[in-house]
Amino acid sequence: MSSINGVSHMDILKPTDYDENPARYKKVSVVIVSDTHKNHRRLAIPNGDILLHCGDFSNRHDWYNLSDENPIPKSIVDFNQWLGTLPHQHKFVIGGNHEIGFAQLSLEDIQSKLLTNCKYLQDELVEVEGITIYGSPWPFTQSYRSKWSSIPDHIDVLMTHVPPQYILDLAYQPKKAPITEPCAMCDDKVHGSYGHWGSRSLKRAVLERIQPRVHCFGHVHDDPGYKYENNTLFINAAANLTHQSFKLNFYVDLNKQEYAQ
Repeated sequence: MSSINGVSHMDILKPTDYDENPARYKKVSVVIVSDTHKNHRRLAIPNGDILLHCGDFSNRHDWYNLSDENPIPKSIVDFNQWLGTLPHQHKFVIGGNHEIGFAQLSLEDIQSKLLTNCKYLQDELVEVEGITIYGSPWPFTQSYRSKWSSIPDHIDVLMTHVPPQYILDLAYQPKKAPITEPCAMCDDKVHGSYGHWGSRSLKRAVLERIQPRVHCFGHVHDDPGYKYENNTLFINAAANLTHQSFKLNFYVDLNKQEYAQ
């Protein structure tokens, strides 16, 4: 993976029968980011066909002390305006744990009043440019486990806010006693004041049943990056500390008129 102007570029997703024939394939570029926390205008977002934001574009305290005259946090208004300036043809967003006001809003209100410059995914599957994308936001009013069963098998991209357990989920936790025992999930390393914050039920669902080509998420600021496991590319796109986004390419087989598996 190379980094250019703060953007991690990965040209690695191709059909298994990709034959380097440019006339046969349409390249679809996907840009992924998460946990921008009101710093979206400080990011160098690369051009692409599809933009994915995996939540936490505001801060929790932005939702306090709102009024009838100002019912929408300024950070949400600015984020939506920023989305409108981006050139990506398709923009998909899910909510994170800091978008606490979304718990009291309907999907219709979120889409029509707050995030008008994107498609907000609330446990929904969409298909664009021959790529299937499922977005599942932070579960404000329900448990994790109740959400994963609705996700279809073998989709191309899964968006969640929370990471799966033991996969790019090491978070700094200074209020807890340091862990001094070797961690079997970290190659027997001792990670001290860092702990695994991912969802066990999500990991099981992703690896055993859903098996997406790409699973992108955020939430844990301390462990951004990517890794492969069981033929799935996992991306923690949290940009709070790095101000980086990720860009990768899918290739759509024009002869088959569908994404080549």
